[in-house]
Amino acid sequence: MLEVVEYTDPLCPWSWGAEPVLRLLRTTLDGRVHWRRVYCVLFDEDDDPAPDPAAETAWYARYVEDISAHTRAPRAPRLSRVAASSWPSSLVAAAAELQGATVADRVLRRLRETVFVRGEPADTPE
Repeated sequence: MLEVVEYTDPLCPWSWGAEPVLRLLRTTLDGRVHWRRVYCVLFDEDDDPAPDPAAETAWYARYVEDISAHTRAPRAPRLSRVAASSWPSSLVAAAAELQGATVADRVLRRLRETVFVRGEPADTPE
């Protein structure tokens, strides 16, 4: 059986924008391919801190807006900050995979909604 590997990060705006297309592809190919997600880390707390967090947030909000214009994905009207790390959300998403595809898809969607709908990234264990 053919294996499809989806590399993703719960807090990546391109992954958020690609979600509907990937969902359709998974549904279309269901039973004919083995689909596997690999979680990457786009934001890491070991990165150098921004010299001006407000300016970085404004830049990132424009970046997300540009991606949303391209992908037609919804976006939050305001981002509170740039995520400090995507490790916590990636760990949660990977753990949800152990509970089956339905739970994994719902958890991943909810994690993405924290930043791209609510504007508050799920970037801490709490």
